[in-house]
Amino acid sequence: MINKVKNALKVKLENLYPNYNIYLEDKPISEIVKPALRIKVEEKTAYNQRDIINQNVQLDIASYLDDANKNEKYWDISDKLDEELGYLEIENTLIRIGERMSEIREDTLHYRFSIQLKTLKPKDAVDSIKGINKNVEFK
Repeated sequence: MINKVKNALKVKLENLYPNYNIYLEDKPISEIVKPALRIKVEEKTAYNQRDIINQNVQLDIASYLDDANKNEKYWDISDKLDEELGYLEIENTLIRIGERMSEIREDTLHYRFSIQLKTLKPKDAVDSIKGINKNVEFK
């Protein structure tokens, strides 16, 4: 599911910043061509709650610019992301983006945020479906 989140975020950023190179975290920083945005998973925690797996995923969008006024542009990027990233659509489901924070560190803007993902445990999902319709057989 996290890969779906990163890919949906990449598509959103490509639409917002068509002149920027958009990278996922598997691209080494040394190979990034500026201007660029790089999506990285900072932390992932998961816990079980009955039949549901809850995941808290913290992501970072790092902005890389080669510009004399880059700090001003970084804050423009931060403001635009605040406006445009309230929700992320994945497979016709809106996922709310929370806990957003921006900071400039080492000549790079880091736009950090978290999302909550909930998924049914695979076995429990089948059991839930069986409970809804007792006539369904699973092989």
